[in-house]
Amino acid sequence: MNTDFLEIFFQELREKGQSAVEMIKRFLETRERELINEIYRVFHTIKGSASLVGLIGFRDLMHNLESYFKKYESGELELTDELLARMLSIIPELLNRTDDISEEELKSYLDILEGKQRAQAAVVKEAFSENLSGILIDIISKTLSIENSLMRNDVKNALREVRTLKSRLLNIMEENFYVKLSNLLRNFDTLVIQEATLNQKKVKLELQIGQEKVERKDSQVLFDALVHLVRNAIAHGIEPSEERKRKGKPEYGTITLRSYLEGGELYLEVEDDGAGIDLEKVRKKAAEKGLGHLPPEEIIFVPGFSTKDTADGTAGRGVGLDAVRNFAMARGGNVEVVTAPGKGTKFIVHFPVKSFVVKVVVVEADGVIFAVETNDLMAVIVSAQTIDDKVKYKDKLYDISFSSANPRFCLITSSKKALLVDSIVGVFDGQISNESYGFVKGFVKNIFIYPLPVIDVSKISKRAEKSFKKRTILIVDDSFVTRSILSKFLRTFGYEVLEAKSGEEGIEISKKTDVDLVVCDVEMPGLDGFETTKRIKEIKPKLPVVIFSTLSEEQLIRGMEVGADGYLSKSEPPERLLKLVERLVEVE
Repeated sequence: MNTDFLEIFFQELREKGQSAVEMIKRFLETRERELINEIYRVFHTIKGSASLVGLIGFRDLMHNLESYFKKYESGELELTDELLARMLSIIPELLNRTDDISEEELKSYLDILEGKQRAQAAVVKEAFSENLSGILIDIISKTLSIENSLMRNDVKNALREVRTLKSRLLNIMEENFYVKLSNLLRNFDTLVIQEATLNQKKVKLELQIGQEKVERKDSQVLFDALVHLVRNAIAHGIEPSEERKRKGKPEYGTITLRSYLEGGELYLEVEDDGAGIDLEKVRKKAAEKGLGHLPPEEIIFVPGFSTKDTADGTAGRGVGLDAVRNFAMARGGNVEVVTAPGKGTKFIVHFPVKSFVVKVVVVEADGVIFAVETNDLMAVIVSAQTIDDKVKYKDKLYDISFSSANPRFCLITSSKKALLVDSIVGVFDGQISNESYGFVKGFVKNIFIYPLPVIDVSKISKRAEKSFKKRTILIVDDSFVTRSILSKFLRTFGYEVLEAKSGEEGIEISKKTDVDLVVCDVEMPGLDGFETTKRIKEIKPKLPVVIFSTLSEEQLIRGMEVGADGYLSKSEPPERLLKLVERLVEVE
Protein backbone atom coordinates (compact mmCIF):
# COMPACT_ATOMS: atom_id res chain seq x y z
CA MET A 1 0.00 0.00 0.00
CA ASN A 2 1.23 3.52 -0.87
CA THR A 3 2.71 5.10 2.30
CA ASP A 4 1.14 8.46 1.36
CA PHE A 5 -2.33 6.88 1.62
CA LEU A 6 -1.46 5.38 5.02
CA GLU A 7 -0.27 8.77 6.26
CA ILE A 8 -3.55 10.34 5.12
CA PHE A 9 -5.51 7.57 6.87
CA PHE A 10 -3.72 8.02 10.22
CA GLN A 11 -4.13 11.79 10.00
CA GLU A 12 -7.88 11.31 9.41
CA LEU A 13 -7.97 8.76 12.26
CA ARG A 14 -6.49 11.29 14.70
CA GLU A 15 -8.86 14.08 13.66
CA LYS A 16 -12.08 12.05 13.53
CA GLY A 17 -11.15 9.85 16.49
CA GLN A 18 -10.61 12.91 18.69
CA SER A 19 -13.98 14.31 17.63
CA ALA A 20 -15.57 10.96 18.62
CA VAL A 21 -13.95 11.20 22.06
CA GLU A 22 -15.36 14.71 22.58
CA MET A 23 -18.84 13.65 21.45
CA ILE A 24 -18.85 10.59 23.73
CA LYS A 25 -17.90 12.87 26.65
CA ARG A 26 -20.78 15.19 25.78
CA PHE A 27 -23.20 12.27 25.49
CA LEU A 28 -22.16 11.03 28.95
CA GLU A 29 -23.10 14.42 30.38
CA THR A 30 -26.18 15.32 28.34
CA ARG A 31 -27.56 12.09 26.78
CA GLU A 32 -28.40 14.04 23.60
CA ARG A 33 -29.67 11.43 21.11
CA GLU A 34 -28.58 13.66 18.21
CA LEU A 35 -24.97 12.81 19.04
CA ILE A 36 -25.47 9.08 18.46
CA ASN A 37 -25.75 9.33 14.68
CA GLU A 38 -22.71 11.65 14.52
CA ILE A 39 -20.57 9.24 16.56
CA TYR A 40 -21.79 6.33 14.41
CA ARG A 41 -20.81 8.21 11.22
CA VAL A 42 -17.28 8.83 12.55
CA PHE A 43 -16.64 5.12 13.19
CA HIS A 44 -18.33 4.18 9.90
CA THR A 45 -16.12 6.62 7.95
CA ILE A 46 -12.93 5.34 9.60
CA LYS A 47 -14.02 1.74 8.87
CA GLY A 48 -14.45 2.56 5.18
CA SER A 49 -11.09 4.32 4.98
CA ALA A 50 -9.36 1.40 6.76
CA SER A 51 -10.82 -1.01 4.17
CA LEU A 52 -9.55 1.11 1.29
CA VAL A 53 -5.95 1.18 2.57
CA GLY A 54 -5.99 -2.48 3.64
CA LEU A 55 -5.90 -2.04 7.43
CA ILE A 56 -8.05 -5.05 8.33
CA GLY A 57 -7.59 -4.79 12.09
CA PHE A 58 -8.81 -1.19 12.15
CA ARG A 59 -11.70 -2.10 9.84
CA ASP A 60 -12.92 -4.86 12.17
CA LEU A 61 -12.55 -2.79 15.36
CA MET A 62 -14.42 0.18 13.85
CA HIS A 63 -17.14 -2.22 12.70
CA ASN A 64 -17.57 -3.38 16.30
CA LEU A 65 -17.61 0.18 17.63
CA GLU A 66 -20.19 1.41 15.12
CA SER A 67 -22.40 -1.63 15.81
CA TYR A 68 -22.92 -0.52 19.44
CA PHE A 69 -24.44 2.77 18.27
CA LYS A 70 -26.45 1.12 15.49
CA LYS A 71 -27.96 -1.35 17.98
CA TYR A 72 -28.70 1.51 20.42
CA GLU A 73 -30.65 3.34 17.68
CA SER A 74 -32.69 0.21 16.93
CA GLY A 75 -33.36 -0.39 20.62
CA GLU A 76 -31.37 -3.67 20.75
CA LEU A 77 -28.72 -2.35 23.17
CA GLU A 78 -28.36 0.09 26.05
CA LEU A 79 -25.33 2.40 25.93
CA THR A 80 -24.39 2.26 29.60
CA ASP A 81 -21.95 4.72 31.16
CA GLU A 82 -19.60 1.79 31.80
CA LEU A 83 -19.56 0.80 28.11
CA LEU A 84 -18.90 4.38 27.01
CA ALA A 85 -16.11 4.67 29.59
CA ARG A 86 -14.52 1.51 28.20
CA MET A 87 -14.64 3.06 24.71
CA LEU A 88 -12.92 6.16 26.05
CA SER A 89 -10.21 3.95 27.55
CA ILE A 90 -9.11 2.54 24.18
CA ILE A 91 -9.68 5.31 21.62
CA PRO A 92 -6.80 7.62 22.74
CA GLU A 93 -4.37 4.71 22.34
CA LEU A 94 -5.67 4.06 18.80
CA LEU A 95 -5.04 7.67 17.82
CA ASN A 96 -1.30 7.27 18.44
CA ARG A 97 -0.85 4.22 16.24
CA THR A 98 1.09 4.23 12.99
CA ASP A 99 0.41 0.61 12.02
CA ASP A 100 -2.49 -1.85 11.78
CA ILE A 101 -4.08 -3.70 14.70
CA SER A 102 -3.00 -7.34 14.99
CA GLU A 103 -5.46 -10.18 15.64
CA GLU A 104 -4.21 -10.50 19.22
CA GLU A 105 -4.58 -6.75 19.82
CA LEU A 106 -8.07 -6.80 18.26
CA LYS A 107 -9.14 -9.57 20.67
CA SER A 108 -7.74 -7.54 23.59
CA TYR A 109 -9.65 -4.39 22.53
CA LEU A 110 -12.89 -6.37 22.14
CA ASP A 111 -12.39 -7.93 25.60
CA ILE A 112 -12.01 -4.43 27.05
CA LEU A 113 -15.22 -3.27 25.35
CA GLU A 114 -17.07 -6.30 26.75
CA GLY A 115 -15.69 -5.68 30.25
CA LYS A 116 -13.59 -8.86 30.31
CA GLN A 117 -10.30 -6.96 30.55
CA ARG A 118 -9.16 -3.63 31.99
CA ALA A 119 -7.43 -1.04 29.79
CA GLN A 120 -3.97 0.13 30.75
CA ALA A 121 -3.38 3.88 30.71
CA ALA A 122 -0.51 4.76 28.41
CA VAL A 123 1.61 7.78 27.71
CA VAL A 124 0.70 9.72 24.61
CA LYS A 125 3.66 9.15 22.32
CA GLU A 126 4.94 12.23 20.55
CA ALA A 127 6.04 11.80 16.97
CA PHE A 128 9.34 13.50 16.21
CA SER A 129 9.18 16.07 13.45
CA GLU A 130 12.15 14.62 11.59
CA ASN A 131 13.63 11.20 11.13
CA LEU A 132 17.13 10.41 12.35
CA SER A 133 18.71 10.19 8.91
CA GLY A 134 17.41 13.65 8.03
CA ILE A 135 18.84 15.05 11.25
CA LEU A 136 22.27 13.52 10.60
CA ILE A 137 22.35 14.82 7.02
CA ASP A 138 21.50 18.30 8.29
CA ILE A 139 24.26 18.21 10.94
CA ILE A 140 26.88 16.92 8.49
CA SER A 141 25.90 19.63 6.00
CA LYS A 142 26.29 22.39 8.59
CA THR A 143 29.62 20.95 9.81
CA LEU A 144 31.01 21.02 6.25
CA SER A 145 29.78 24.59 5.87
CA ILE A 146 31.67 25.60 9.04
CA GLU A 147 34.84 23.90 7.81
CA ASN A 148 34.57 25.73 4.46
CA SER A 149 34.17 29.07 6.22
CA LEU A 150 37.25 28.42 8.37
CA MET A 151 39.29 27.44 5.29
CA ARG A 152 38.32 30.81 3.75
CA ASN A 153 39.30 32.54 7.05
CA ASP A 154 35.69 33.70 7.32
CA VAL A 155 35.63 33.43 11.12
CA LYS A 156 32.56 35.63 11.58
CA ASN A 157 30.47 33.42 9.31
CA ALA A 158 31.89 30.26 10.94
CA LEU A 159 30.89 31.53 14.39
CA ARG A 160 27.38 32.32 13.14
CA GLU A 161 27.08 28.81 11.72
CA VAL A 162 28.41 27.31 14.97
CA ARG A 163 25.70 29.17 16.90
CA THR A 164 23.07 27.93 14.45
CA LEU A 165 24.32 24.35 14.74
CA LYS A 166 24.42 24.60 18.55
CA SER A 167 20.82 25.82 18.60
CA ARG A 168 19.81 23.04 16.22
CA LEU A 169 21.49 20.36 18.34
CA LEU A 170 19.89 21.71 21.53
CA ASN A 171 16.47 21.59 19.89
CA ILE A 172 17.09 18.00 18.77
CA MET A 173 18.28 17.05 22.26
CA GLU A 174 15.25 18.67 23.88
CA GLU A 175 12.86 17.02 21.42
CA ASN A 176 14.40 13.59 21.95
CA PHE A 177 15.18 13.65 25.66
CA TYR A 178 12.42 15.77 27.21
CA VAL A 179 8.62 15.71 27.24
CA LYS A 180 6.34 18.60 28.18
CA LEU A 181 4.19 17.75 31.19
CA SER A 182 1.24 19.42 29.47
CA ASN A 183 1.61 16.99 26.54
CA LEU A 184 2.13 14.02 28.85
CA LEU A 185 -1.12 14.75 30.67
CA ARG A 186 -3.29 16.00 27.82
CA ASN A 187 -5.64 12.98 27.88
CA PHE A 188 -6.05 12.91 31.67
CA ASP A 189 -9.54 14.39 31.42
CA THR A 190 -10.58 11.31 29.43
CA LEU A 191 -9.04 9.08 32.10
CA VAL A 192 -10.97 10.91 34.82
CA ILE A 193 -14.29 10.58 32.95
CA GLN A 194 -13.60 6.88 32.37
CA GLU A 195 -12.67 6.15 36.02
CA ALA A 196 -15.48 8.29 37.43
CA THR A 197 -18.03 6.50 35.26
CA LEU A 198 -16.76 3.06 36.26
CA ASN A 199 -17.01 4.15 39.93
CA GLN A 200 -20.47 5.71 39.36
CA LYS A 201 -19.29 9.14 40.46
CA LYS A 202 -19.23 12.61 38.94
CA VAL A 203 -15.76 14.14 38.80
CA LYS A 204 -14.10 16.97 36.90
CA LEU A 205 -10.38 17.56 36.43
CA GLU A 206 -8.51 20.86 36.80
CA LEU A 207 -5.03 20.98 35.27
CA GLN A 208 -2.65 23.65 36.59
CA ILE A 209 0.41 22.61 34.60
CA GLY A 210 3.14 25.04 33.51
CA GLN A 211 5.93 24.68 30.98
CA GLU A 212 7.88 22.11 32.99
CA LYS A 213 9.45 19.21 31.13
CA VAL A 214 10.59 15.78 32.28
CA GLU A 215 13.13 13.39 30.86
CA ARG A 216 11.55 11.12 28.29
CA LYS A 217 13.02 8.02 29.97
CA ASP A 218 11.03 8.86 33.14
CA SER A 219 7.80 9.86 31.41
CA GLN A 220 6.00 6.48 31.41
CA VAL A 221 6.83 5.75 35.07
CA LEU A 222 5.79 9.25 36.12
CA PHE A 223 2.60 8.96 34.08
CA ASP A 224 1.77 5.62 35.76
CA ALA A 225 2.41 7.14 39.21
CA LEU A 226 -0.01 10.00 38.54
CA VAL A 227 -2.60 7.57 37.13
CA HIS A 228 -2.38 5.63 40.42
CA LEU A 229 -3.00 8.82 42.43
CA VAL A 230 -5.92 9.96 40.26
CA ARG A 231 -7.59 6.53 40.35
CA ASN A 232 -7.02 6.42 44.10
CA ALA A 233 -8.65 9.84 44.52
CA ILE A 234 -11.72 8.79 42.52
CA ALA A 235 -12.11 5.38 44.20
CA HIS A 236 -11.30 6.39 47.79
CA GLY A 237 -11.61 10.17 48.00
CA ILE A 238 -14.48 11.63 45.98
CA GLU A 239 -17.91 10.81 47.39
CA PRO A 240 -20.94 9.74 45.28
CA SER A 241 -23.04 12.70 44.06
CA GLU A 242 -25.96 12.12 46.46
CA GLU A 243 -23.62 11.99 49.45
CA ARG A 244 -21.89 15.20 48.33
CA LYS A 245 -25.28 16.94 48.05
CA ARG A 246 -26.17 15.89 51.60
CA LYS A 247 -22.88 17.37 52.81
CA GLY A 248 -23.55 20.66 51.01
CA LYS A 249 -20.83 20.06 48.44
CA PRO A 250 -21.09 20.53 44.65
CA GLU A 251 -22.47 17.50 42.80
CA TYR A 252 -19.21 17.11 40.88
CA GLY A 253 -16.08 16.32 42.81
CA THR A 254 -12.88 18.09 41.71
CA ILE A 255 -9.40 16.64 41.25
CA THR A 256 -6.66 19.22 40.76
CA LEU A 257 -3.37 18.26 39.20
CA ARG A 258 -0.68 20.96 39.44
CA SER A 259 3.05 21.24 38.82
CA TYR A 260 5.76 23.74 39.80
CA LEU A 261 9.51 23.99 40.33
CA GLU A 262 10.97 24.94 43.69
CA GLY A 263 14.47 24.67 45.10
CA GLY A 264 15.73 22.58 42.19
CA GLU A 265 12.89 20.06 42.56
CA LEU A 266 9.87 19.29 40.42
CA TYR A 267 6.65 19.19 42.48
CA LEU A 268 3.49 17.42 41.31
CA GLU A 269 0.34 17.65 43.41
CA VAL A 270 -2.82 15.56 43.09
CA GLU A 271 -5.56 17.09 45.24
CA ASP A 272 -9.21 16.12 45.65
CA ASP A 273 -12.09 17.79 47.50
CA GLY A 274 -13.49 14.49 48.75
CA ALA A 275 -14.03 12.95 52.17
CA GLY A 276 -10.38 12.90 53.22
CA ILE A 277 -8.59 9.84 54.57
CA ASP A 278 -10.33 8.18 57.52
CA LEU A 279 -7.24 8.00 59.75
CA GLU A 280 -9.08 6.09 62.48
CA LYS A 281 -10.15 3.42 60.02
CA VAL A 282 -6.56 3.21 58.78
CA ARG A 283 -5.32 2.74 62.37
CA LYS A 284 -7.80 -0.05 63.05
CA LYS A 285 -6.97 -1.87 59.81
CA ALA A 286 -3.26 -1.43 60.53
CA ALA A 287 -3.65 -2.93 64.01
CA GLU A 288 -5.34 -6.00 62.48
CA LYS A 289 -2.30 -6.45 60.21
CA GLY A 290 0.29 -5.87 62.95
CA LEU A 291 1.19 -2.38 61.72
CA GLY A 292 -0.22 -0.44 64.66
CA HIS A 293 3.19 1.05 65.54
CA LEU A 294 3.27 3.14 62.32
CA PRO A 295 1.56 6.55 61.90
CA PRO A 296 -1.47 6.35 59.55
CA GLU A 297 0.15 8.75 57.03
CA GLU A 298 2.93 6.16 56.59
CA ILE A 299 0.74 3.04 56.74
CA ILE A 300 -1.06 3.93 53.51
CA PHE A 301 2.27 3.57 51.65
CA VAL A 302 2.90 0.04 52.94
CA PRO A 303 2.79 -2.44 50.00
CA GLY A 304 -0.48 -4.38 49.94
CA PHE A 305 -2.25 -2.19 52.52
CA SER A 306 -5.87 -1.25 51.81
CA THR A 307 -8.87 -0.30 53.94
CA LYS A 308 -11.22 -2.03 51.47
CA ASP A 309 -12.25 -5.54 52.42
CA THR A 310 -12.51 -6.68 48.80
CA ALA A 311 -10.60 -5.65 45.73
CA ASP A 312 -12.30 -4.45 42.58
CA GLY A 313 -11.12 -3.42 39.16
CA THR A 314 -10.28 0.14 40.20
CA ALA A 315 -8.86 0.13 43.71
CA GLY A 316 -8.60 -1.88 46.87
CA ARG A 317 -5.76 -4.10 45.68
CA GLY A 318 -3.20 -2.26 47.82
CA VAL A 319 -1.07 -1.37 44.81
CA GLY A 320 -0.24 2.13 43.66
CA LEU A 321 0.79 4.33 46.58
CA ASP A 322 3.92 2.32 47.36
CA ALA A 323 4.82 2.39 43.66
CA VAL A 324 4.40 6.17 43.61
CA ARG A 325 6.70 6.62 46.62
CA ASN A 326 9.24 4.16 45.15
CA PHE A 327 9.31 6.24 41.96
CA ALA A 328 10.03 9.47 43.86
CA MET A 329 12.54 7.97 46.32
CA ALA A 330 14.49 6.26 43.51
CA ARG A 331 15.14 9.78 42.19
CA GLY A 332 16.09 11.28 45.56
CA GLY A 333 12.62 12.63 46.33
CA ASN A 334 9.59 11.62 48.36
CA VAL A 335 5.79 11.71 48.59
CA GLU A 336 3.89 13.54 51.33
CA VAL A 337 0.18 13.43 52.08
CA VAL A 338 -2.01 16.14 53.61
CA THR A 339 -5.59 15.24 54.48
CA ALA A 340 -8.51 16.87 56.29
CA PRO A 341 -11.74 15.01 57.23
CA GLY A 342 -14.59 16.11 55.00
CA LYS A 343 -12.41 18.46 52.94
CA GLY A 344 -10.14 16.25 50.88
CA THR A 345 -6.62 14.91 50.40
CA LYS A 346 -3.50 16.15 48.67
CA PHE A 347 -0.57 13.98 47.60
CA ILE A 348 2.67 15.87 46.91
CA VAL A 349 5.23 14.08 44.76
CA HIS A 350 8.62 15.79 44.47
CA PHE A 351 12.08 14.87 43.27
CA PRO A 352 15.23 16.75 42.24
CA VAL A 353 15.92 17.43 38.60
CA LYS A 354 19.52 17.72 37.48
CA SER A 355 18.59 19.86 34.53
CA PHE A 356 15.19 20.92 33.29
CA VAL A 357 14.14 22.95 30.27
CA VAL A 358 12.06 26.11 30.66
CA LYS A 359 11.56 29.30 28.67
CA VAL A 360 13.45 32.28 30.09
CA VAL A 361 13.72 36.01 29.39
CA VAL A 362 17.35 37.17 29.51
CA VAL A 363 17.81 40.80 30.61
CA GLU A 364 20.64 43.24 31.34
CA ALA A 365 20.78 45.77 34.16
CA ASP A 366 23.86 47.96 34.86
CA GLY A 367 26.06 45.48 32.99
CA VAL A 368 24.64 42.51 34.92
CA ILE A 369 22.99 39.81 32.76
CA PHE A 370 20.48 37.43 34.31
CA ALA A 371 17.37 35.42 33.39
CA VAL A 372 13.78 35.21 34.61
CA GLU A 373 11.42 32.32 33.83
CA THR A 374 8.52 33.36 31.62
CA ASN A 375 6.24 31.48 34.04
CA ASP A 376 7.27 34.03 36.69
CA LEU A 377 6.27 37.03 34.57
CA MET A 378 2.91 38.71 34.11
CA ALA A 379 4.02 41.41 31.66
CA VAL A 380 6.97 43.22 30.07
CA ILE A 381 6.51 47.01 29.74
CA VAL A 382 8.50 49.59 27.80
CA SER A 383 9.02 52.93 29.59
CA ALA A 384 6.89 52.08 32.63
CA GLN A 385 5.16 54.83 34.61
CA THR A 386 6.73 55.08 38.09
CA ILE A 387 5.21 56.69 41.19
CA ASP A 388 7.64 56.91 44.13
CA ASP A 389 8.97 53.33 44.54
CA LYS A 390 6.12 51.77 42.56
CA VAL A 391 5.21 51.04 38.94
CA LYS A 392 1.71 51.69 37.63
CA TYR A 393 0.35 48.98 35.31
CA LYS A 394 -3.33 48.50 34.36
CA ASP A 395 -4.47 50.80 37.19
CA LYS A 396 -2.53 48.80 39.80
CA LEU A 397 0.67 49.71 41.67
CA TYR A 398 3.58 47.25 41.97
CA ASP A 399 6.52 47.68 44.38
CA ILE A 400 9.89 48.08 42.65
CA SER A 401 12.15 45.36 44.04
CA PHE A 402 15.06 45.98 41.67
CA SER A 403 16.08 48.87 39.44
CA SER A 404 19.06 49.67 37.23
CA ALA A 405 20.38 53.22 37.00
CA ASN A 406 18.70 54.08 33.67
CA PRO A 407 16.00 51.47 33.05
CA ARG A 408 14.09 51.16 29.75
CA PHE A 409 12.04 48.03 30.46
CA CYS A 410 9.92 46.82 33.37
CA LEU A 411 9.16 43.20 34.23
CA ILE A 412 5.97 42.67 36.25
CA THR A 413 6.41 39.40 38.16
CA SER A 414 3.90 36.83 39.37
CA SER A 415 4.88 37.78 42.94
CA LYS A 416 3.42 41.26 42.27
CA LYS A 417 6.82 42.98 42.08
CA ALA A 418 8.46 45.16 39.42
CA LEU A 419 12.01 44.71 38.08
CA LEU A 420 13.43 47.67 36.12
CA VAL A 421 16.18 46.73 33.65
CA ASP A 422 18.19 48.30 30.82
CA SER A 423 17.49 45.86 27.99
CA ILE A 424 15.89 42.59 26.93
CA VAL A 425 18.56 40.30 25.45
CA GLY A 426 16.03 37.75 24.23
CA VAL A 427 13.74 34.82 25.03
CA PHE A 428 15.37 31.37 25.11
CA ASP A 429 14.70 27.74 25.99
CA GLY A 430 17.06 27.21 28.90
CA GLN A 431 18.39 24.07 30.56
CA ILE A 432 18.40 25.04 34.24
CA SER A 433 20.58 23.30 36.82
CA ASN A 434 19.25 22.91 40.37
CA GLU A 435 22.23 24.69 41.98
CA SER A 436 20.56 27.44 44.04
CA TYR A 437 22.30 30.46 45.57
CA GLY A 438 20.42 33.06 47.63
CA PHE A 439 17.84 34.63 45.35
CA VAL A 440 19.17 32.58 42.40
CA LYS A 441 17.07 29.45 41.76
CA GLY A 442 19.46 27.87 39.27
CA PHE A 443 21.76 28.47 36.31
CA VAL A 444 21.11 28.31 32.57
CA LYS A 445 24.06 26.61 30.91
CA ASN A 446 23.10 26.39 27.23
CA ILE A 447 22.66 30.04 26.22
CA PHE A 448 26.09 31.59 26.81
CA ILE A 449 29.51 30.02 27.34
CA TYR A 450 29.21 30.74 31.08
CA PRO A 451 26.35 29.81 33.46
CA LEU A 452 23.63 32.45 33.61
CA PRO A 453 21.76 32.97 36.91
CA VAL A 454 17.97 32.53 36.91
CA ILE A 455 16.39 34.82 39.48
CA ASP A 456 13.77 33.60 41.97
CA VAL A 457 11.38 36.57 41.71
CA SER A 458 9.68 35.68 45.00
CA LYS A 459 12.97 36.23 46.88
CA ILE A 460 14.45 39.25 45.12
CA SER A 461 14.24 42.52 47.08
CA LYS A 462 16.07 45.81 47.62
CA ARG A 463 18.62 43.79 49.56
CA ALA A 464 19.12 41.61 46.51
CA GLU A 465 19.60 44.74 44.39
CA LYS A 466 22.47 45.81 46.62
CA SER A 467 23.99 42.35 46.57
CA PHE A 468 24.48 42.65 42.80
CA LYS A 469 27.03 45.38 43.47
CA LYS A 470 29.82 43.46 45.17
CA ARG A 471 33.56 43.64 45.57
CA THR A 472 36.56 43.36 43.27
CA ILE A 473 38.05 39.98 42.32
CA LEU A 474 41.41 39.45 40.64
CA ILE A 475 41.75 36.42 38.33
CA VAL A 476 45.32 35.28 37.69
CA ASP A 477 45.53 32.72 34.87
CA ASP A 478 47.64 32.42 31.73
CA SER A 479 44.65 30.99 29.78
CA PHE A 480 42.62 33.66 27.96
CA VAL A 481 39.61 31.30 27.75
CA THR A 482 39.60 30.57 31.50
CA ARG A 483 39.94 34.26 32.38
CA SER A 484 37.12 35.18 29.98
CA ILE A 485 34.68 32.56 31.28
CA LEU A 486 35.30 33.28 34.97
CA SER A 487 35.27 37.05 34.41
CA LYS A 488 31.99 37.06 32.51
CA PHE A 489 30.43 34.75 35.06
CA LEU A 490 31.46 36.90 38.04
CA ARG A 491 30.48 40.14 36.30
CA THR A 492 27.03 38.61 35.82
CA PHE A 493 26.71 38.86 39.60
CA GLY A 494 27.91 42.46 39.63
CA TYR A 495 31.50 41.85 40.77
CA GLU A 496 34.25 44.11 39.51
CA VAL A 497 36.79 41.77 37.88
CA LEU A 498 40.46 42.41 37.14
CA GLU A 499 42.54 40.03 35.04
CA ALA A 500 46.24 39.10 35.12
CA LYS A 501 47.80 36.73 32.60
CA SER A 502 50.84 35.86 34.77
CA GLY A 503 51.86 35.54 38.41
CA GLU A 504 54.10 38.59 38.17
CA GLU A 505 51.27 40.74 36.79
CA GLY A 506 48.92 39.45 39.47
CA ILE A 507 51.32 40.45 42.24
CA GLU A 508 51.69 43.96 40.79
CA ILE A 509 47.91 44.45 40.51
CA SER A 510 47.33 43.20 44.07
CA LYS A 511 49.97 45.68 45.30
CA LYS A 512 48.50 48.73 43.56
CA THR A 513 44.78 47.92 43.60
CA ASP A 514 42.31 47.39 46.41
CA VAL A 515 41.09 43.88 45.51
CA ASP A 516 38.94 41.75 47.82
CA LEU A 517 39.79 38.24 46.60
CA VAL A 518 42.27 36.54 44.24
CA VAL A 519 41.57 33.46 42.12
CA CYS A 520 44.95 32.04 41.07
CA ASP A 521 45.76 29.22 38.63
CA VAL A 522 48.48 26.81 39.78
CA GLU A 523 50.19 25.88 36.51
CA MET A 524 51.50 29.05 34.85
CA PRO A 525 54.77 29.84 33.06
CA GLY A 526 57.22 31.87 35.14
CA LEU A 527 55.88 32.19 38.68
CA ASP A 528 53.48 29.32 39.38
CA GLY A 529 50.35 29.71 41.48
CA PHE A 530 51.96 28.59 44.71
CA GLU A 531 54.77 31.15 44.54
CA THR A 532 52.31 33.84 43.42
CA THR A 533 50.04 33.05 46.38
CA LYS A 534 52.98 33.10 48.80
CA ARG A 535 54.14 36.54 47.63
CA ILE A 536 50.63 38.02 47.64
CA LYS A 537 50.17 36.76 51.21
CA GLU A 538 53.47 38.36 52.23
CA ILE A 539 52.25 41.71 50.89
CA LYS A 540 48.61 41.44 52.06
CA PRO A 541 48.22 38.63 54.65
CA LYS A 542 44.43 39.19 55.02
CA LEU A 543 43.66 39.11 51.29
CA PRO A 544 41.84 35.80 50.54
CA VAL A 545 43.37 33.68 47.76
CA VAL A 546 41.59 30.77 46.05
CA ILE A 547 43.79 28.18 44.37
CA PHE A 548 42.40 27.08 40.97
CA SER A 549 43.81 23.71 39.87
CA THR A 550 43.22 20.02 39.24
CA LEU A 551 43.40 19.62 43.04
CA SER A 552 45.67 16.65 43.56
CA GLU A 553 46.53 15.77 47.16
CA GLU A 554 50.02 17.18 46.68
CA GLN A 555 48.64 20.50 45.39
CA LEU A 556 46.23 20.76 48.33
CA ILE A 557 49.11 20.37 50.82
CA ARG A 558 51.27 22.90 48.92
CA GLY A 559 48.35 25.33 48.84
CA MET A 560 47.87 25.07 52.60
CA GLU A 561 51.61 25.66 53.15
CA VAL A 562 51.63 28.92 51.16
CA GLY A 563 48.44 30.19 52.84
CA ALA A 564 45.64 29.60 50.31
CA ASP A 565 42.18 30.21 51.80
CA GLY A 566 40.12 28.13 49.38
CA TYR A 567 40.38 25.60 46.59
CA LEU A 568 38.47 25.27 43.34
CA SER A 569 38.89 22.30 41.02
CA LYS A 570 38.85 22.94 37.28
CA SER A 571 36.35 20.09 36.98
CA GLU A 572 33.83 21.90 39.25
CA PRO A 573 31.12 24.18 37.84
CA PRO A 574 31.86 27.94 38.04
CA GLU A 575 28.88 28.51 40.33
CA ARG A 576 30.82 26.80 43.15
CA LEU A 577 33.12 29.85 43.06
CA LEU A 578 30.16 31.97 44.23
CA LYS A 579 29.93 30.02 47.48
CA LEU A 580 33.66 30.43 48.06
CA VAL A 581 33.38 34.18 47.47
CA GLU A 582 30.41 34.39 49.83
CA ARG A 583 32.39 32.58 52.53
CA LEU A 584 35.69 34.43 52.08
CA VAL A 585 34.56 37.96 51.29
CA GLU A 586 32.37 39.98 53.63
CA VAL A 587 29.50 41.46 51.65
CA GLU A 588 28.50 45.00 52.50
